[in-house]
Amino acid sequence: MPEKITEDLFNNLVETIADSVSKQKSVSFFEEEKSNSVVSGFNRLFGRQRPVHHILGGGKSADVLLWRNKKISASFLASATLIWVLFEWLNYHFLTLLSFALVLGMVAQFVWSNASGLLNRSSSQVPRLVLPDELFVSIGRSVGAEVNRGLQYLQDVSCQGNLKQFLVVAVSLWVAAVIGSWCNFLTVLYV
Repeated sequence: MPEKITEDLFNNLVETIADSVSKQKSVSFFEEEKSNSVVSGFNRLFGRQRPVHHILGGGKSADVLLWRNKKISASFLASATLIWVLFEWLNYHFLTLLSFALVLGMVAQFVWSNASGLLNRSSSQVPRLVLPDELFVSIGRSVGAEVNRGLQYLQDVSCQGNLKQFLVVAVSLWVAAVIGSWCNFLTVLYV
């Protein structure tokens, strides 16, 4: 009787092992098993819980940063490069470029409104460019909120009494000041 029980246990054990081996997926040499929580956390970009798209705020800005729409991302990069070239290499200033852009806009409107009289056509109405007030209000609010959040963080670091964090932030600000003295702010912003 004990031999029968031992034989049944042995058969059950062999069947269990055979079932578990057949259920395992085949893993190639370069794939690592993800059962370890540290490894699986590292494979998700340093243990993040949310996708990068959501971390970047989602929407169109995250799509541009992640190059999901290549045409929009490339045009954004090209325009940023053009602005950097105009300011840095050609030594233009913002007021100079703004004045030139306004003069070109005025010339285009002048030609548009007077070309109809020269071509014996009825005068066409030049469209008005009006920016909504809500645009400036929302930009001001978001910039103000980010500045306040940064100032609150710096105040929290300086008042918490954590010497290590205080020194890290102070050294980071000092390094930013040294890098800022080497090059123009627009170059740092572009990079």
